[in-house]
Amino acid sequence: MKKTLAIVCLAALAAATGTAHAQSGGARGILGLGITTGGDTLASVTFIDGSTADIKGGGLVHLYGGVEIPVGPTVSMQATLGYHVDDTGGASNGSLRFSRYPLELLAHVYINPNVRIGGGARFVNSAKVRGSGVLSGIDADFDSTIGAVIEGEYVVTPSIGLKLRAVSEKYKPKGGGLSTDGNHVGFYFNWYL
Repeated sequence: MKKTLAIVCLAALAAATGTAHAQSGGARGILGLGITTGGDTLASVTFIDGSTADIKGGGLVHLYGGVEIPVGPTVSMQATLGYHVDDTGGASNGSLRFSRYPLELLAHVYINPNVRIGGGARFVNSAKVRGSGVLSGIDADFDSTIGAVIEGEYVVTPSIGLKLRAVSEKYKPKGGGLSTDGNHVGFYFNWYL
């Protein structure tokens, strides 16, 4: 089911790409960075000095690149592939990392020349928690999942956008078990090429 949905979405994006290119020829690249927060705590680490760090299902840094295609004067579509990670970092004797690779297919509508709203689907692959050093015994993989994105963007210049977004998604451990909440909100910076 998930693979079929992904194929259908990619086919629709490919069709829209052809139509948009024929209409305007205005496809452009995107590079982005987001800071996110939310979701269930997947793991907690206590350091020697007594401080703690949590790995969250919705944290922390999302880097991505892709393409935006206009499909009309006020509507556009985006396809991006990214790397989303939360890491305890900092400890010399070990760390934990939750990483995943989201593919997002989004549509946006301008409500005025500088503000647009949008949303779409987020397909997350290769989600995993890995430990290193003294935490190397921690190893968990999650099934691929599909989530939903809703966002608003303020277009500062034609090349720069600032976004606020909310994502709804769940992660289920491979081999079964209870789902983990990956819902999160974030602040994003887009650079349009």
